[in-house]
This record gives sequence, C-alpha cells and structure tokens, in this order.
Amino acid sequence: MILNQPKHVHYDVIILGSGPAGITTALELSKQSSLKIAVIESGFLQRYPTIQTLANVQLHGDFPDDYFPMHTQRCFGGTSTIWGGFCAVLEERAFTAQEWPIPYEELNQWYPAAARILELPDKAFRQPKVAIEGTSELVYKPFYVSPPVRFNKKYHSFFQHHPRVDLILGTTGFRLITRGRTVTALELRDSLVPELSPAVVSADNFVLACGGVGNPRLLQLSDIVEQMPVGLGLMEHPHLYAVADMYLDRDRLPVGAEEDPHVINALQLSDSYCVEHGVLSFSADFNLQQMTPTVLMGKRREMLHTPVTIRAEIAPDFRNSVRESDQRNYLGIPMPRIDFNYRYHDLARESWHLFGKALLRSGLGRPSILPPEFKLHDGGHLMGTTRMGLSVDDSVVDSNCRVHTTDNLYVAGSSVFPAGGASNPTYTIVAMALRLGAHLASTSRGNTHG
Repeated sequence: MILNQPKHVHYDVIILGSGPAGITTALELSKQSSLKIAVIESGFLQRYPTIQTLANVQLHGDFPDDYFPMHTQRCFGGTSTIWGGFCAVLEERAFTAQEWPIPYEELNQWYPAAARILELPDKAFRQPKVAIEGTSELVYKPFYVSPPVRFNKKYHSFFQHHPRVDLILGTTGFRLITRGRTVTALELRDSLVPELSPAVVSADNFVLACGGVGNPRLLQLSDIVEQMPVGLGLMEHPHLYAVADMYLDRDRLPVGAEEDPHVINALQLSDSYCVEHGVLSFSADFNLQQMTPTVLMGKRREMLHTPVTIRAEIAPDFRNSVRESDQRNYLGIPMPRIDFNYRYHDLARESWHLFGKALLRSGLGRPSILPPEFKLHDGGHLMGTTRMGLSVDDSVVDSNCRVHTTDNLYVAGSSVFPAGGASNPTYTIVAMALRLGAHLASTSRGNTHG
C-alpha cells in the first residue's frame, strides 16, 4: 500500500529509502510470506522542490556546486529517476586483493537476478568481459545499458497493491533509537510540516538505503559511531571525457565489439595485470564509427580512430568524508559537510601510460598522450562511507551488511563498497540488495505485532 504515515506501529523490517537499493531489498523480502515490510521515503511520488532541499550539503573540495542537485533525488525511485543506465559487473581484482571481505563468487551469483530487474541482456553477466587474442594484459569489457529502468514507474503497482509492503511517503527518518546492541525504533518527521511532533515506529530489523551521504549521516545522528570509520573513505568515479585518442585495429577487436545502442564498448587492463603492477582499474571506451589510414607496428593500414573517455577507480581515502556541518535544514536536522578531493591527476597519467604500453605490445592499437591539462568530472557515484569489512577499526558493516555494533541494523547501497572498481555501481547495488534481502528473509520469521 502507498501511504502518508505508517499503518502499523511495528514492522518486521523497515527500509529507509526507496531508490534501487531500498526497493530491491523490499522485493526480495516480500517473497517471505509472513513479513510486514515498510519502505519509508522522505519525498513523494514526484520530485517536490522543498523536500529536495533536504539533500543540500556543505561542500569542500572538488565537487561542483551543482553536484548534489544533479545527482540526488528525494522522491520515490530515488536516483533511478535520473539514472543513465550504464551497467557493468565489478572487477574481480578487488576481491582477489581481499579488499572485499566476501569472495567474488558470492556476489557473482546475484548478477543474473539483478540483470532481470534492470532489463539487461544475459551477456551482462554471462560474458561481462572478453579476452583479446594475443594479450593477457588487456580485456574487452563493455558497459551494458539498461533502458534505463525507472524504479518508481516499474514498481508503482507492486507497492500500490501488495498487502504486506507499505510505501510511506513524505516522511523523513531523523534518528534511530537504540538499547544496547539493538535498534528498537525509528524517529520520523513529516517532510513538509516541521512543527509536527515526531512519530516513532518500531521493527525487528532496520535497513538504511539512503545513499552514500544519507547512510552515514543517520548513523552519526543516532550516535551509532563508536570507533568505526562512519562517513570516512568517500569514493567517486573520476570521468575524463574525450581526454585522449586511440587507433585500433578493428579486425582484432573481439566479436562482441559491435555498434549497439545498448552497449558502450570499452577496453580495460586485465585484473591480473592490475594485481601484478599494483594499479587501480580504469575503463577506456571507444566507438566504431571512424576509420582512417595510420601507421601501426611499422605498417600503414586502415585503423579505427576513436576519442577515449576514461572512467576510473580511486582508492578509499579517509580524508574524503561525510561529517556534520554547522548548518541545519528546515527540519532542524544538521546538514552534512562533504570534504572530497580526487587526487587523481598523477595516477591518471601513470595508468594511461601503462595502458598505452600494453596496447602497443598487444598489436591491437596505439594511444595518444594525455594533454598537459585535463579536467576531472564526476559520475554521481558515492561509495564507501559505511564500508564493508571484518573489523570495527577499519569498516562499518560486516559481510552480511550488518552494522558491527548492532544486532539488527543493516546498510544497503554502494556506501558499503570497500572498493569501487571502475564500473558504474547500480548493477552491483541491485545484486547486493538482493543478497541482503535474501539474508534477512532467511533470518526473519514475521510477528504478530500490530
């Protein structure tokens, strides 16, 4: 049901946030027939300007002033309402290097179901990358483009008619109430009428699905921090648009490289090469439209001439953070302060140099050099602020996405990513949310609370 206030005083599971992570978790949980589930959204079915200001932050560093107005949506469906649809599985390198505390196979088994939700072809998970003949240093790894799926439109009927899943709109989660290791309730504010007294709703389990800023801020506002690095290690994907050129031998490209509006062709350094050389991932895309005569390996031939856009990985840096600012929003809630710097220019040159040498050795093509000056752009991919790990000293959630210091509080979304790879995160967000929903469904039995 779609409501403007909770129907029950107690739910089996409360999910805060109705973007891809929150909705996907609810979908998977709804398969457990005894559970009462609430998905709470601060916005309404459509974007509401006043509520949208709740996403405002204090910015310090490299993000432009329009970053959050552009990439954050306080409404049903969250950022899926503006999402571009780019999807690729995460690079296995981060798992091989044990930056993720789960095996790659654990995540990989959820990509097929995530592909169905995002309406991706089977190739997105059956053939996420393709070896290139004659080299082990490069792989062909395309992005598969979702239509894109707008979760608000695709799942409106699901929430409207499901008897056990309530979508509660216009309601902002303000603070989690705890007793020992247990979260007992969630304090709620009306998103448009700040003078109304807060309401309280309880649950057996709580899931935060409020994004890379909202998740750590709610933990901070609820004093669920202790020695954990809550809000630290913020990651983004630096984008370098048309920053270089490549000449590629089209006849040597893998068969999968073809002109398709639902595929963005790209080359990457292989996982094994990245591990061996201690370099982070980045993706260099190319188009298949312009042929020109040029020299490669001492021979003049017809080559594909293509501009290159780089989508890159940066390492988590605890100087990049989400903290409390000295300003408050109209609900009286302290606004977030975001400190973020890419610190990527030198690594971009080093990575492109390694990529270029690998490209030449492969005989597949040759690159141009990067220009003396280039601008880093953002991707709108906030990751890592409630990172997954094994210890409270360097992470916030465990391998099941449960907050280390609680027994019944979980986090969904890319804020749990301990390493972000060079792949857009939504496909992995949905896969991880399916995994979390299945875990909660297996450990929750339902109850008879009103």
